[in-house]
Amino acid sequence: MDEKQSCGVANNDSQHPGPAWFPHPTLNSQEPLLDPAPPAPTERSRPLVAVLPFRPNGDDASLRLLGEEIADLLRERLAADPAMQAILISSDFLAKAPPHALELICRELRIGHLISGKCHGTGSEPSLYVELTDTREWHIRWANFYRSGARSLLAGEDDSLDSMAGQLRRILVDRQPH
Repeated sequence: MDEKQSCGVANNDSQHPGPAWFPHPTLNSQEPLLDPAPPAPTERSRPLVAVLPFRPNGDDASLRLLGEEIADLLRERLAADPAMQAILISSDFLAKAPPHALELICRELRIGHLISGKCHGTGSEPSLYVELTDTREWHIRWANFYRSGARSLLAGEDDSLDSMAGQLRRILVDRQPH
């Protein structure tokens, strides 16, 4: 009996000297079984960004609450994108943590970017300053000031929050080195 080995499977069929094929009708073809589409991003390849609550400029409790709510909404929008991961670091934790805790968290969790900013109460409506910081080099990669637009970001009155999330996605995902 002429027994040939192919991929660890014995082929006892002398009429088919090539590799052993399984008797399953769809597996018995020589066509590739997998779609040649690129693989989905893995947990490791997806950028991880941490969103910090947007701090109030001053001690205004309503600005603090507004900043926390906008940060949470932004984190939800970013986390909904399958190409990235986003976490929110709570203001309670940040208030109790030592000053170097944020740097340690970024290093231990391999957080590549931080989104932070401030709510300003000057003028008729609150404004919001947002920045994206690269945690490997600790420099700001993107920043924007939403003058008198903080409440509209929260209320979803226009596409400002979607636009912000889209701009951040382009920086975090589309421009990442492979």
